[in-house]
Amino acid sequence: FSIWPEGAFKRLDSIWGTQRKPSAEKTGYHLPRPTMANPDVARLINSDAIQSVVRPVKDAPRRSTNKKNPLRNLGTLLRLNPYAQTMKRQATLFQEAQLKKKQDALNAKRA
Repeated sequence: FSIWPEGAFKRLDSIWGTQRKPSAEKTGYHLPRPTMANPDVARLINSDAIQSVVRPVKDAPRRSTNKKNPLRNLGTLLRLNPYAQTMKRQATLFQEAQLKKKQDALNAKRA
């Protein structure tokens, strides 16, 4: 927080100039004009004149998803091939049967 005396403001006006008169100390320097005459942007944007010519809001673009590998992802595999679940179950049962058969043969040789 700082307090400036009136003389400081007058000095600023002589250095930088005002909107109506150019700078006394800087040659050829003019203060930039404000780009908007009415800075109430919200009121301008929501006015009927502007809203009547503005195009409607676009929907957000759909984000793409990563492609999942069906050989590694069981859910994706089942979506592509619902019979794959039955095939996997049969392969597991067949493997268990083969292991049991092998174990029984090994036990028979040892007995």
